[in-house]
Amino acid sequence: MKINSVLLTLIFLSLMTINAKGQDVGGKTLVSQSRTTSANIGNCDITIKYHSPSVNGRKIFGGIVPFDFVVDGKEYPWRAGSNERTTIEFSHNVKIEGKELKAGSYGFLVLVAKNEWTLIFSSGKSWGAFNYDKANDVLRIPVKTEDMPFQEWLSYEFIKPGTESVDIQLRWENTAVSFTVSTDALTNMMLDLNKKEHKTAIDFQELAIRTLEKDPSQKEAALEYLELSHSLLDSIENEYYRKAYAFNYKVLKGEILQSMGKQKEGNQLIEKAWDMAGRFNIYYYALRKYAVENKKGEALKILQEGLRRYPDNFQTHFAFGEYYLKEGNQQKATEHFKKAYEMTVVQEDGWMNYAQYLYLQNKLALEQERK
Repeated sequence: MKINSVLLTLIFLSLMTINAKGQDVGGKTLVSQSRTTSANIGNCDITIKYHSPSVNGRKIFGGIVPFDFVVDGKEYPWRAGSNERTTIEFSHNVKIEGKELKAGSYGFLVLVAKNEWTLIFSSGKSWGAFNYDKANDVLRIPVKTEDMPFQEWLSYEFIKPGTESVDIQLRWENTAVSFTVSTDALTNMMLDLNKKEHKTAIDFQELAIRTLEKDPSQKEAALEYLELSHSLLDSIENEYYRKAYAFNYKVLKGEILQSMGKQKEGNQLIEKAWDMAGRFNIYYYALRKYAVENKKGEALKILQEGLRRYPDNFQTHFAFGEYYLKEGNQQKATEHFKKAYEMTVVQEDGWMNYAQYLYLQNKLALEQERK
């Protein structure tokens, strides 16, 4: 339905007479609540800023928010909220329903129709939607509407969260629309690390790991990052962290050398790492193999070797517990958490309370599983 210019004038005049409950005009405070909601997916922050009006007994869609609001060929989209134009900001590049959108802050508007809305991401962020200029459109996405139970206040919610995607749902009255935002976590992580002006030893080690994750052929680049990490080890004042990063350096470099066919050199470095392993070194070494590299067999061998070399290291039992939880073996996980707790009691270690908590928590889970 196209709206003529006379009807547009009437609509404008009627909107001007709506009291503060609609447009918050003339009141001492804004009736429509100012809200900010945010989420993080794949190292990308998403922030939505909007004002939430109420239905207040009015007909919203097809009423005060007209369907097909186009006059003399000019579109008048809804600001998707009230008062200031709604904005959505992305800290990294994303895809909206599979369409690419660069990092940045965008004005968010909607062309409302009965069964399908057009979502508009605009570089323009002027007050309301009256000064909308199509030339500022960056992306348009059509989405189908959904019938929903009545909701008094307009809301934006993050639903169906995943590691690299989430759906954003705009809901008001009896209608909702949702759209999927996705991003590349690995690309975002590397971008953030490369942007850091003052990188630490662990930053360079992380860059080495993620470089190989992104492209396994980039072994030389990964080695360069590791050497930069090594050059910073002596500047770490905390002895525990200095030794931990030194362990990581030897293991990571040894593994890369092995993959390049330099078995002897690689084996020697990893053996040196084993000789200096302490506390949580084995824990993180094994769980990196499991969770990041998806090498379950190697992770198990590392844990077994850790117990053989350092039988008094209760942290390895922590790692065994986590390993078996991931494998769905509650009984074995509980056995290892119990062992870790018993060792902390004997050693009078500061981790005793945490170890007790893990053991009791998993003991209860095992008992409930057996019922």
